[in-house]
Amino acid sequence: MKSFNFNNKVAIITGGSSGIGKALATELIKKYNCRVFAIARNEERLRLVKEELGEKYVPTPFDVCLEENWQAFAQKLKNDGVRVDILINCAGILPKFIPFEKSNPQSLKSVFDINFFSCVYSCHHTRELMENGGMIVNISSASALCPFSGVSAYSSSKSALDRFSTALAYEYKEISVTTALPGFVKTDIMKNQNASNKDKSLIDKFSANPNKIAKKILKKAGKRKKRVILGFDGKLLDFMYKHFPSLAPSLIGKFLKKSGLELFSEL
Repeated sequence: MKSFNFNNKVAIITGGSSGIGKALATELIKKYNCRVFAIARNEERLRLVKEELGEKYVPTPFDVCLEENWQAFAQKLKNDGVRVDILINCAGILPKFIPFEKSNPQSLKSVFDINFFSCVYSCHHTRELMENGGMIVNISSASALCPFSGVSAYSSSKSALDRFSTALAYEYKEISVTTALPGFVKTDIMKNQNASNKDKSLIDKFSANPNKIAKKILKKAGKRKKRVILGFDGKLLDFMYKHFPSLAPSLIGKFLKKSGLELFSEL
């Protein structure tokens, strides 16, 4: 199968107002002249990005966790005669690093709603708008590669997305499906953490630039790769778990607990 041509396409990006989502929107608009429907809940942030990127950036504020929102959005696009070429699911949440016993089932459900089910809804309801083929990119996480203490909700939700996305890649014949699994990236996903400025500064030092990650995602997806692991830390987690499946999670948990960072104080 030949490489995907991004030029002048119509894209939908969830989490399109910040982080990797905004970086992908920027790349698609500036380099490939795409029209991007950027979905997020923060209308003010969407407005500011539109001022930066111009008319090709279409702010689309709604909660991706609600299936009825996807139904209404897809119907509107259909009524307007819009054919979708690219769907990129970036929206996600990283809950606090805490043991499962300190959380509750409802908190896990809220994580799955945005990290997993929002992607299920988007793939299902935009499928018919991709009549002549297209591309789906689901942003999972390196956390799906190696589970460890304190990330039960996040790791399991991203693992579910990884497997769901990989299954779609084999089911869909005319639509290219890529799963991206990045390590730490400089985004605002840490906003729900009890992280001090010192913690955030340290994490930023080994976090990847979202613009570079976005370019790598599009490059690999353009080559129709089914699964892409990104970042040094992502590749390290993958290596460790493949070769030391019992030892790796234990070592990571102990390292984080002894790091002295407030971020991991409850582990």
